[in-house]
Amino acid sequence: MCSGQVVYVVGGGNSAGQAVMHMAGYARKVILVIRDDKPAASMSAYLLNRLRETPNVEIRTRTRITALTGTDHLEAVTLDRGGRETEVAVSRLFVLIGGRPHTEWAKDTSIIRDPAGYLVTGPDLLEGGNPPACWPLDRQPYYLETSFPGSFAAGDVRHGSVKRIASGVGEGAMAVQFVHRYLEETS
Repeated sequence: MCSGQVVYVVGGGNSAGQAVMHMAGYARKVILVIRDDKPAASMSAYLLNRLRETPNVEIRTRTRITALTGTDHLEAVTLDRGGRETEVAVSRLFVLIGGRPHTEWAKDTSIIRDPAGYLVTGPDLLEGGNPPACWPLDRQPYYLETSFPGSFAAGDVRHGSVKRIASGVGEGAMAVQFVHRYLEETS
C-alpha cells in the first residue's frame, strides 16, 4: 500500500525506527517525525545509524504534527517546527509513540495496577497461588478479571498484554465470555 509513496512515521523509539526501515524498502520516501531534538534513548545506535544511511529516509526533529486533513482519506498533515506550520500532502501516516495506560481512574478503587499503571489481571494477581487480600470471592480471578470482581481488562491496558490489535480484539471477545460467566454466577 505504500509502494512509491511518501510516508510519514511519528515516533522516536525503536518501534518507529524499525517501521521506517521496513517501509523504506517500498516507499519512495519515509519521513520520521520526532518532537524532541533527537530520537529517544530507547532507539538503538545501530538502528539510528541505519536510518541516517538510508537514502530515502529523512529524520525531522523538533517537529510535531498538529493537524490532519482529508475527506474520505488522509490527504495532508500540518507540521509544526518551532511555531512555523507547513501543510504537506501525504496519504500514509503511522504513529508509533509508545504506550502509556490511562488508568489513573483506578487509583481510587481496589483494582491493582503494576508500577507502570497497567491493570493486573487473572493469574498475574496471584501470589503463591493466592489472590490478593482485596479479593472477596472464594474462586480465583478469571483470566482477564481485575482485582475487582466482574471488572475485566483487555488489550493494551492490561499488564503483560502483547500490545497488538489482533490480541486486543481477541482478549475483548474473551472478556465478553467471562462477563457472561460472572453474571451467571451472581444472578
